[in-house]
Amino acid sequence: MTDSIEQMAKRYQPYSTWTPEYVANLKAQVAASKWRTKTHVQPDTGLINDPCSLNFFNGKWHLYYQQFPFGPVHGLKSWAHVVSKDLFNWRRVPGDLLPEDEHDAQGAYTGSALVTHGTLQIMYTGNVRDEQWHRHATQLGAVLGADSRLFKDPKPLIAAPPAGYTQEFRDPFLFKYQDKTYVLVGGQRADHTGAILLYEKQTDKTWRFIAPLSIPDEFCGYMVECPNIAFINGKVVLVYCPQGLDQDFFEYENVYPNIALVADSFDPKTGTLTHQRLQNIDKGFDFYATRLANTEKDGTLAISWLGLPDTSYPTDDDGWEGVLSYVRKLDLRDGHVCLVPHPNVETLRETADDRLPTVTQMADNWSVAGLTGAFELTMTLAAGQKTTLHIPDGDHDQLLINLDSDSGQGMVQRENRNNGGSLRQFGFPAGKTVAIRLFIDVSVFELFIDDGYRVVSGRFFGDTCPSDVRVAPAAAVSAVQAWNLRKDNGGL
Repeated sequence: MTDSIEQMAKRYQPYSTWTPEYVANLKAQVAASKWRTKTHVQPDTGLINDPCSLNFFNGKWHLYYQQFPFGPVHGLKSWAHVVSKDLFNWRRVPGDLLPEDEHDAQGAYTGSALVTHGTLQIMYTGNVRDEQWHRHATQLGAVLGADSRLFKDPKPLIAAPPAGYTQEFRDPFLFKYQDKTYVLVGGQRADHTGAILLYEKQTDKTWRFIAPLSIPDEFCGYMVECPNIAFINGKVVLVYCPQGLDQDFFEYENVYPNIALVADSFDPKTGTLTHQRLQNIDKGFDFYATRLANTEKDGTLAISWLGLPDTSYPTDDDGWEGVLSYVRKLDLRDGHVCLVPHPNVETLRETADDRLPTVTQMADNWSVAGLTGAFELTMTLAAGQKTTLHIPDGDHDQLLINLDSDSGQGMVQRENRNNGGSLRQFGFPAGKTVAIRLFIDVSVFELFIDDGYRVVSGRFFGDTCPSDVRVAPAAAVSAVQAWNLRKDNGGL
């Protein structure tokens, strides 16, 4: 037990104690990794995991996400701060949220933010540990001004979980509803069942606990992380991560699922949700901790960690781990949650003639060559047809995608180089022509089928950088187009 605490203590030492020599060596190790992406948010060094907030503020998009810069492990977490004009070309800026106070000494954990009175108002989970390494969590506040200076509130906004709940109490999500401000916090009851706790902000700026949301225990597992809520087309969409969900009750293959609950109504006075139904919003290998952003102009946006807790990755040996998904738009189609890339993803396309891939229709397949590791591929799969997309790695495939529009069944297979498995199967609307959109970024794939009705995301790790694709048979698909994606992510 002592050795375990000592090992954890090394990961939780103050940032100032890591030497410049250590950081320089880690940067060199990361720079040599063949799996570095070109267009996704990724760590300079170490690990990134949960996206924390996405807000349009002071004329730019501001994104915060969790990081541990000193190794590909879950250590002393802070928030990294990046900005963008278009949601896809990001650059690092001042305003990181660091774990340096008495209430967050062992980590600034996940949270969210709202734009209020010309500032970005942040709520996040602060963690401290006692001598026995027991967690004590509070919900803390911070303010980012227009000058990118960040100030922390000196006292917790919510000092403790309600009676009957454990210290597994984290990931606040701020939202407006009917001209009032609320927050959802992931929690766990004393009987080790998960819950989502609803609070309302009072006129004196304190937070009043209302109730847990009225979600059945079997929807929540033993703990709920990263709750979010959105109101779309008169319906309620709750996106969250229930840990320990019974796989006989709800089918999923990842270590923990990231799911959506769609309800007909929400009562903020009681936390009641009516007529609830669940769905899996991404059937891929690596998808967790989705953070929603409710915006006036762009609707509901979503960004996720393309990684998982308790999962190892080949990049660990290169000194880094984790990427964030592209920003997506979340919508409802006939009650089904759909995700599509934000239209600004097209700003990543290389359009110069000498940088366009070569798309050739042959007798038995489509050949796409001249790819530079990061690219977008679109096509239309005819009704009643089957197709296979091959992304080769020497004499075998590093990524293989099978789609059958007749049965509405699909499969993605990758080289199995980490403990997340090699095969995922999924369904999509059958018996119709479907649009296929695939993004590849060196070691990341994001697949969108039928305008986001089905999404499959994950990491894959080949020996060679993806440079060509073969689609067979040729007659099954049409309108095949491809673009290389340019590197312009501010060095992330």
